[in-house]
Amino acid sequence: MMVKKRFLYQMLTLFIVIVLLYSLITSSIIFYKSYQMADAQNNHSNKLYIEQNSNYADFKLRTAMEFVYKISTLQGLIDYRYNTDTNYLYIANLYNELTDQMQGFGQLGFTFGITKITDDLVVTASGTYNIKNYLKELGIDAKALDQVQHMDSPFLASNTYVVPESLSKKPGNIVMIHQMVNSNLEPLYFFIVIDRISLLPGIADNPKGNFYLHTHETISSYIHNKMLDTEVLTQINTLNNQENINHLRVGSTINYIHPSKVIPNLNYVYSSEVTSFGTIFAQIWKAALFPSLLLLLLGIVLAYMATRSSYKPIRQLLHFLDEQRGNSTAASNENANQIHELDYIKSSIEQVYSINHALQDKLDYSFVHLREDFFRKVVYGIASDEFIQENLPLLKLERFKEDLNIILLECEGIGTLDMTVPAPNLSLIFSNLINKIQCEYEDFFTLPLDKNKYCIIFNHISSESLKQIAETVVHTIEKDLSLDITACISSTYQLSELTSALQELLRMSSYQYVTANKVLTAQCVQDLEEAVCYYPIETETCLINYVHSNELGKAYDLLKNLLDHNINQSTLSPVNLSSLKHSILTTFKRCLNTSGTTLNQFVKEYPDILNEFMEAPASKFTEKTFTLFELIFNYCNKEKFCLESSTASQIFIYIHKNFDKDLSLTDIADEFNLSESYVSKLLKSSLDINFKQYVNTLKVKRAKELLNQGNYKVHEVATIVGCNNTNTFIRIFKQYIGVSPGEYVKSLN
Repeated sequence: MMVKKRFLYQMLTLFIVIVLLYSLITSSIIFYKSYQMADAQNNHSNKLYIEQNSNYADFKLRTAMEFVYKISTLQGLIDYRYNTDTNYLYIANLYNELTDQMQGFGQLGFTFGITKITDDLVVTASGTYNIKNYLKELGIDAKALDQVQHMDSPFLASNTYVVPESLSKKPGNIVMIHQMVNSNLEPLYFFIVIDRISLLPGIADNPKGNFYLHTHETISSYIHNKMLDTEVLTQINTLNNQENINHLRVGSTINYIHPSKVIPNLNYVYSSEVTSFGTIFAQIWKAALFPSLLLLLLGIVLAYMATRSSYKPIRQLLHFLDEQRGNSTAASNENANQIHELDYIKSSIEQVYSINHALQDKLDYSFVHLREDFFRKVVYGIASDEFIQENLPLLKLERFKEDLNIILLECEGIGTLDMTVPAPNLSLIFSNLINKIQCEYEDFFTLPLDKNKYCIIFNHISSESLKQIAETVVHTIEKDLSLDITACISSTYQLSELTSALQELLRMSSYQYVTANKVLTAQCVQDLEEAVCYYPIETETCLINYVHSNELGKAYDLLKNLLDHNINQSTLSPVNLSSLKHSILTTFKRCLNTSGTTLNQFVKEYPDILNEFMEAPASKFTEKTFTLFELIFNYCNKEKFCLESSTASQIFIYIHKNFDKDLSLTDIADEFNLSESYVSKLLKSSLDINFKQYVNTLKVKRAKELLNQGNYKVHEVATIVGCNNTNTFIRIFKQYIGVSPGEYVKSLN
C-alpha cells in the first residue's frame, strides 16, 4: 500500500506542476490581452467624450453665430447702422427688437451686445451702456476691442475674436467679438457672451481628465485650474488645419485635440493621465480571476484523471489482488468518485461555452454601431482613404465600395409625434418597411443624420427599384404616422464620393415644397430651376414672423405686394404660376410648423382647401391665396382668439386710457371684477409681456412725445405720465431709451 501511494503522489505532483505552468502562462496572456482591450476602450471613451462635448460646444457657438446673422437682418439694426448720427429713436427700436429676439434664446446661456463704437454705446437686451462700462461689466480689458480692430485675418478667423483669459477678469464667461464689415460704413461689432458652464454641460461626466479651450493666445481650463503642458502648446498650432481628432502623448498624459468647426482658430483639448498597467490590473483582476481559477481547477482535475489513467495497469493488478482479499466495496466507491468528477468537468465546459456565446452576441450588437460610425465619417468627409480601406474588410462592407445611391428621408412634425409615440425609432421603421417591399433588392444600410434626416445607402440598384422604395416609404409613413416626409434620390457615386452625394441631396431637399412630388430626383430639380418667379427669401421670413406675432395687417400688406409684383406687373406662365403656388404653400407650411402644428393636421380640418388653391387659375389666384392665408393665420393663432379676447381688448382699452395714472393690477381687477392673477395671466398670454413692462412702455412713449414738443420740463412730464417720483421716471425712461430724459432733450437740440 505504501508503494501505491508514493507512486500516485509522484505522478500527481508532476502533472500538477505542468498544470500550474500552463495556468500561469494562460493567465498572463489573459491579463495582457485584457490590459490591451481596456486601454483601447479607455482611448475610445476619451475620443468619444471630446468629440461629443466638442460637437455640443460647436452647436452652441453655431447657434450664437446664426442668431447674430438673424439680428443683422432686423430693420431696427439696419436703421441704426445706416444712421451716421446718434439717433436714440433708432437705438430704442433696436433695443425693443433685440429684447423680442432674445426671449427665445434666454435659456441657451447667451447674451448679446451691439455697437458701432463711433457712438460709444452698446445696445443689449438688458439696457444700453457706454463701451467702457459694458466692458467693465463683462470683466474684459479694453485691449480686446483694440485687437479686434487691428488684427490681420490669420489671427482674426471669420471676423470673430475669442477674448483670451489674460484679458478677461470673469472666468465664468466666454466672450467673443464678431466684426461685421461694410466698405461704405463703419464696422459693426457684436459682443457674444456665453456662460462657460452651459457651453460644455458634459464636463462632469468624465472627471478624471481636464478640458481646455485653446486659441492662439491662451488656455482656459474647464474642470481643474491647471495649465496645459508647454510641449502640447507647441504642437497644437501645427495641427490647426486638421479636422480629425489628434492625440499627443506627453509624459504621463495623453492629450486629445479637436479643432472647432465654427471658430477656425479654436481648439478643444482634453488631457487625461495615461492608464498604467497597475490601474488596469486593479480594474480587471476580478474579471480575469474566475477564468484563471477555472482553468487551474480544470487542470488539476485533468491531472488527477491522467494520473489515475496512467496508473490503470498497476491498479488493475492490485484490484485483482484486492478482489481475492474481498475488497469489492472499496472498488465500487472509487468508480462512483470517477463518475462524479466527470460530471463536474462536463458542467464546467458547458459554462465556458455559454460565456463565449454571450460575448459573441455583444460583439454582433456593437458591430452595427461600428458600421454606423464608419458610414457617418465617410458621408461627412472626415474619413481618409486609409481609414476606408482598413475598415471595409473588418466591417464586411466590401460590397458598398462602388455604385452607391442614397435616399435622403426628411421628416417634419416629429415633435407632435413624440407626444403620442415617445422617441420613435424611425431607423428601425424604415428598415422594416424596405424589407417588406416586394422587389428584387434587400441589401441597404440606414444611417440617421439627425432627428429629422435619415440616409438609406444602397448598392447596385436600378433607378426604378430605388424610386419604388422611396414612394412606398413616403406613402406608408405619411399614412401611418401623419408625418410630412420627403425623399430625395441621389445619382450614383463611389464610396469615397458620398460627401458629394450628401451635398447633392441637401441642395435637392431645398426644392421639396416647390413641387407636388414627394420624391425628388436630379431631373425634377433641373426642371424646377428653369421656372422663375419673384419670391425673395426676406419676404418669406417677414411673413412667418408676422403670423407668429399675430400682426395680421402687416402680413396682409406684405402678401398683397408679393402677389401684385408677380401677377399685375408681369405675365406668369403656367410653369411659373405653379412654382409660385408651391413657394407660397411652403411659406404657409412653415408658418404652421413655427406654431407647433403640421400641414397634415391643417388638411384634416380643411380637406378641400389645398386642392382649390392649387387648381386656381391666374384670375382667381389672388382671391384663393388670401382665403387660404386667412385660414392658416387663424389656425396658427387659434389659441389667441378665445372667449377671453373680448375681455382682454376691454382691459387694453382701459390701460391706454388710464396709464398716465398710478395704475396697478389691483385697479384693473376691481374695475372688471376679476382676480389679479387672472388679469396678469390674460395680459401675459395676449401681449407676451408682463403688465408693468407694458404700462412703462406706454408711459415712456408718451413722455417722448411731450419732450419732443419742447414745452415741458422733466418733472412736469413725469407728473403728466403718472410718475409721482421724478427719480423713478428718470430710471424707467433710461431703462427703455438708454439715456436719461435730460440727455434725450439735449440730443434733440
